[in-house]
Order: sequence, then structure tokens, then C-alpha cells
Amino acid sequence: MTVPELAPRRRYGGIAATWGFALLVALAIAVFVPFETRFWWFGLAGGACLVFAFSAHLIDGRAKGFVFRVSIAALGGITILGIVALVMMLAAVSPA
Repeated sequence: MTVPELAPRRRYGGIAATWGFALLVALAIAVFVPFETRFWWFGLAGGACLVFAFSAHLIDGRAKGFVFRVSIAALGGITILGIVALVMMLAAVSPA
């Protein structure tokens, strides 16, 4: 017999946390890392976003929709990293 949740937890907190983490890491890479190694660091940050998404949703403790929430969080984080990397690439290529 299962016990119903009296106050269901928010479902999207881990997704928002992962996307915020991705944005902060991407901006830190864009500001502090030299251009020669910047895109290597973006790849490393993608792996860190995947681990962060998994950890954030594992801490939540809800089994229902776990794979879907982790995949949305990780895909969104990697998309944010890709957008920032694309902007940095276009900024480096554009004539000053």
C-alpha cells in the first residue's frame, strides 16, 4: 500500500538548478579561460552538467519521471553551453 504525498514536492527545481549551473559555468569559462583552451573546457562542463543533473534529481528522491527529468535537465544544460560557445565563437571570428 502506498501513502499519498500530502504536500507534493516541486518537479522542476532540479531542472532549473541544472540550467542555472550550466549558465554560471559557461559564463565563468567565457570570462576566465583563455581562448586556446576554452572549447575543451566547454566539453568538460557538458559532462559536469550531466553529473549535476543526475545528482540533483537523485537527491529529490522521486522515482516517477526520473529519467525524463534528468534528460530534460541535462539536454537543456548542454544546449545552454552550446549557445554560449556559439556566441563566443562568433565574437572571436567577427571583425573588431
